[in-house]
Amino acid sequence: MQFKCRIVAVSLLALLAAASCAELEQPVPEETSIAFSAVVSGDMPATRASGMISNDADLQDEGFGVFGCYTGLHNYSESDASSSFMYNQQVEWVSGDSRWEYDPVKYWPGEEGHKVSFFAYAPYSAGDGTGCIPSYVRYQEKGDPWIMYRIADNVDDQVDLLYAAPLLDQTRPAVNERLEFNFKHALACVGEKVTLDCSDALVTRQKSDVDAGTIDEASYILKSMKIKYVLTAKGRLNLWNKGVANWTPIQSEDVLTTRTVTLFSGETYFLHYKQGDSDVTKGWSDQDHGVFCIPVEASGYPQKVIIEMDYKILRSKGGAVVTETDRSVSSELLLQGRIQEGKTLDINITLTNE
Repeated sequence: MQFKCRIVAVSLLALLAAASCAELEQPVPEETSIAFSAVVSGDMPATRASGMISNDADLQDEGFGVFGCYTGLHNYSESDASSSFMYNQQVEWVSGDSRWEYDPVKYWPGEEGHKVSFFAYAPYSAGDGTGCIPSYVRYQEKGDPWIMYRIADNVDDQVDLLYAAPLLDQTRPAVNERLEFNFKHALACVGEKVTLDCSDALVTRQKSDVDAGTIDEASYILKSMKIKYVLTAKGRLNLWNKGVANWTPIQSEDVLTTRTVTLFSGETYFLHYKQGDSDVTKGWSDQDHGVFCIPVEASGYPQKVIIEMDYKILRSKGGAVVTETDRSVSSELLLQGRIQEGKTLDINITLTNE
């Protein structure tokens, strides 16, 4: 009996060994890395506002951040997921290889058919509490990933903000291919171009006086032009969207903030006409001093611009000043209904007959 028992034991060991060998011989799925590409939509008109990301080259200089939500076999819409699979992963352009890369590389998780949803914004921010993008969703916080944006303390330091259409419920591809983010502008730009003109009635009056000989020269001289911006101080951009920036105002601390931009200080004509001239010289303009703003308002806290202008009126005859008058004008323009993400709003000022 002992002999038979030994034979049985040896037979079982042989079977186990054979099973182990069979498992080792099964093909092991090749790991597939997750890779990205990115383009910038041309929805924002050309502007030289500081910090602007106008094209793919600008984006390559700045890089972008990615949040990834793993939901297994479930769709993102059916899940209460967090961004712990890929948490504000910095993606950078490697010029030597002409491609977007990040480190450490992530691989498609789970079995075939398991899903990951990706969300992205630009420029990348470490979320250290400073700058225009000071914070974002917490690690393992449930719900849509989001970032916070606030207006720069100094207009010269302002930062553009882009968001991508989310790539929902992505699965491991059959072959290695890059997931492409299509970035759009999340902010509006106000005052990129400012023009000052005179009404036809005002021009006609000055020209008539000169032509009639009452005076022989009429001059309107700009001395100062300032734009005061009263803006939503900060907002939360939800990176889940339907192709439109998903903004919510943040109403803690100061809801509004003010920035003042001086466009001109000195003396320059914006209307001038004298006897013998063939036409009236008129108009003044400024460009490339646009200010980014968040296209959302908290109830009871309207965004607006206040135009402050100082100018002088000189009316002369025979080289002598007949009248010299200093004037100051202040005008307010509400922004609600006028600003839109990815668009610029020019400011056109017309001085009417006095």
